[in-house]
Amino acid sequence: MNKQELIEELECIEVSTDSLDYLRGADYANERAISLAKQLDEPKKVVVPKFVAEWIELCKGLECTLYCSATSKLRDTMHIEKAKEVSDWLDTFENHELFAHAWLDGYEVEKGPLYHVLLPDKGATNTGYTFLNLAGAIYFTT
Repeated sequence: MNKQELIEELECIEVSTDSLDYLRGADYANERAISLAKQLDEPKKVVVPKFVAEWIELCKGLECTLYCSATSKLRDTMHIEKAKEVSDWLDTFENHELFAHAWLDGYEVEKGPLYHVLLPDKGATNTGYTFLNLAGAIYFTT
């Protein structure tokens, strides 16, 4: 359950009683609970590479545990190439915590480069510029 779901659940609570004092107390307690829920900090989503995001979704779809998805047991799966790539990524100590946060709190996929620049050998003149448009066509100037 996330923060918004908690607030919506609290807003739906209805108390039925004949006692006006009891009703006032219940309403006050409910409003206080909603106020406190609004102050909760949502955990920030971490950024992981696309192959890690795919691995997490695959493992969750197979109902694996966090432990199983992040340990050497993952090499024993039928997805050996993906498992090897994730295992190699997890060889870096900092990535263990990143993986756990991604599994538990959600994640965003790392954005790859939107473009790359190819620089040709201009020879002895060393003049001109190279441009790469959005379609991938290369233009040269002199």
